[in-house]
Amino acid sequence: MQSSRKPFPLIASALWWSILTVAAFGYATYVNFRVGSSVVGVLILAALFSLTCSLLWFLWSYWRGHDWTRTLVLIGLVLKLVYELFYLFEIHYFPHTPARRALFTLRIGDMLFCAYILFWLFTKEAKQYFRFPRPDWEPTKSTT
Repeated sequence: MQSSRKPFPLIASALWWSILTVAAFGYATYVNFRVGSSVVGVLILAALFSLTCSLLWFLWSYWRGHDWTRTLVLIGLVLKLVYELFYLFEIHYFPHTPARRALFTLRIGDMLFCAYILFWLFTKEAKQYFRFPRPDWEPTKSTT
């Protein structure tokens, strides 16, 4: 029987990605109503709401330890790290303002966090947490 205690990297990553997902939808909603809500804006907001709900459902499955979520997170983290590395090589094209420096620092922190989670997902602890069938799952026994 597996302990009900969740690994810290799982808690940190699920919380961070949930906050980013909800914040992105909140910002999109703010911009939509600030600019003026048209029919197209409402349709875009409805699509973003659907995407946000899908991402939160995915994060809930990741939290619960479904094995397929580990695979998708691995693919997503590799793609994100490749994108961030390309962004770092082109940073010299942007003006060097305090806001840009703060954004650059935030992106570096996020990139290091993603590298850490990518590393953690290959550890024995993560592989045990994301395996199927779960050790705390027992099939129902037939009475016949």
